[in-house]
Amino acid sequence: MVRLLRVREGREADFVAAYQGVRDGAMRSPGHLREQLCRSVDDPGRWLLTSEWESLEAIKRWRTDPEHTTLVGPMNACLHDDRWTGVFEIMPESTGDRRPRQG
Repeated sequence: MVRLLRVREGREADFVAAYQGVRDGAMRSPGHLREQLCRSVDDPGRWLLTSEWESLEAIKRWRTDPEHTTLVGPMNACLHDDRWTGVFEIMPESTGDRRPRQG
């Protein structure tokens, strides 16, 4: 799952604290694998949140869980813009050697 976010200026610390609560709740949810929160180096108001789950059903269970609704409220209150960009399937990763060739 991927979300593109724009955090209100001056609310960054509140946003991160609220996100940590959402993350902790997600980590307790069956099927949750990992979370990642990234902040743009070019535009500090832009953030990217990724959440990895075992299955689409696991995501749906979490998003409809009453705990989820309660936890995301304070986080969403810090946002100007929230774009749910969707749920994506992870494809096999390249494992090729990327070192420059000698000679």
